[in-house]
Amino acid sequence: MSSDWDAMSHFTPLDELIQVIYQGSARFVIISSVDDTSWNVHIGLTGGDGRWWRGSWTEKDVRDAVGAKVSGFLLDSFVEKLADTFVKGEISIGDWSSAAGAPIKLVFGSQAKTPISVPLQELPPREAAAYATKVFVEIALQAQSRKCSLHPTSYDVPVALQTPAASSSSSRTHNHRSPESVDTHHHSPNRTKGKAKAPEANPESHNRSKRKADTAEDEIQALKAELEKTKRQNHAIMTTPAKLLSVNKPKAATSRAKGMSLANPTKKARKYKPIEFASDEDE
Repeated sequence: MSSDWDAMSHFTPLDELIQVIYQGSARFVIISSVDDTSWNVHIGLTGGDGRWWRGSWTEKDVRDAVGAKVSGFLLDSFVEKLADTFVKGEISIGDWSSAAGAPIKLVFGSQAKTPISVPLQELPPREAAAYATKVFVEIALQAQSRKCSLHPTSYDVPVALQTPAASSSSSRTHNHRSPESVDTHHHSPNRTKGKAKAPEANPESHNRSKRKADTAEDEIQALKAELEKTKRQNHAIMTTPAKLLSVNKPKAATSRAKGMSLANPTKKARKYKPIEFASDEDE
């Protein structure tokens, strides 16, 4: 890894992640964020005390953890593994103690042979309150797109326009993450992200479908009218004896004048005189 290489650009999968874990009777909320110079984690202890801790990794910490000559591909794999561990909740508070100033740490993959840890330092009450306020401001800004509703509803999230390939992709950068999912992904207080626009309907496609439907309806009405007309004609024939007789009465055979030719009725038939043979007695 060269000295001018930006290691933090590979840590975007760890940006804007939030998780809740339980350790004994204590419950912690953990927020992960990334800025231009460091990867930061904030841990809040729920309860009456409202205590917060903060830990961070700079590029130097990345070099110490993965080595100075690691390739970009291996660093991406390392970060993806950390993000997957975070999402699955396979994290814990190492050396936990409720004593003020106790050295604790956030541990990734506590069951792994070589777990990754981030040292934590408790924030002063004023700084902890300032950070909590920033988080709530981010939540409020996102709620404005939902008519100030704190929790998103099923109508706020667009339904299934993703392809199976997109939904199964392991890449989870901040550009692919929906900003509407406040319950699972908070915006980093150190970064401002654009909101994803919901897909808009295509008016041309809608009009084309409407025209096809209107044409089909016209054809159906025309067929119904033709069928009704045929029914009325058949009903008139069956109810009028004269029409029924004229329909069923066979045509009279054309009379042939006597003596007319069968082959050509306009000419007279030829008459043939029988041939007579003389007998021997007449000789």
